[in-house]
Amino acid sequence: MIVVFAIDALEYNLVEEFDCKNLKQDYYGKTDISEFSQPRTMVLWSSFSTGKNKEKDVLEDGNKEMWSKKWDLKETFFSHFKSPVVLDLPGFSYDLEAHERSRKLLKAFFTTEDEQEKEKIREEYNKDAFEHHKKIKEEFFKALNEDHDFVLGYFSVADVIGHLNFGNKTMMRMIYRELDEMAAQIKEKCNKLIILSDHGMYGVGMFGDHSNYGFWSTNFKIPMKTPKITDFSSLITK
Repeated sequence: MIVVFAIDALEYNLVEEFDCKNLKQDYYGKTDISEFSQPRTMVLWSSFSTGKNKEKDVLEDGNKEMWSKKWDLKETFFSHFKSPVVLDLPGFSYDLEAHERSRKLLKAFFTTEDEQEKEKIREEYNKDAFEHHKKIKEEFFKALNEDHDFVLGYFSVADVIGHLNFGNKTMMRMIYRELDEMAAQIKEKCNKLIILSDHGMYGVGMFGDHSNYGFWSTNFKIPMKTPKITDFSSLITK
């Protein structure tokens, strides 16, 4: 079984700072996303799953409509497998309702000037993100215990929580510890494990914004030190 542990906004520098040995695996580094003028979540994961730069195709749908984008199985490298499971991946099997809830709360946070209201919104926003993470985690480990040749689970918690809480090191450390523990458990259930983020995140005060590189790690050697996100489709299928 080949497994992809897809983590939105996993930041290379925090993986190093928190010494997440299981996330690092045997080989790890930064991905090159410099070919994208707007390295956004839907753009990057669409490009990953198809093995092609899909920036133009995604952005032409507009900021709102792009999130409804779904590539057909035949357009992705997942079609090379007999029994693939792809959970919650943007551009393929994304939970649009969960995304819309978090975006609505994020907008409410930045439009109110009442500090008490901000904290109430932050609490609800964080709770919603952790509940969604728990739901996908349960589905992911269930799939790992079934008879599949390829399993991908996409986890947005580092990105969603990071946008409002990146300056809270205690919370971010907790999230990275959770992801590191998950990586250790996943390793026991597969032959090949790829851990991949679309982009990283850097601090803007208490908040977080997207950095201009991603993160990768494998438990097997790959032929490049700084792969592009579009390289992984051929690496996986070969």
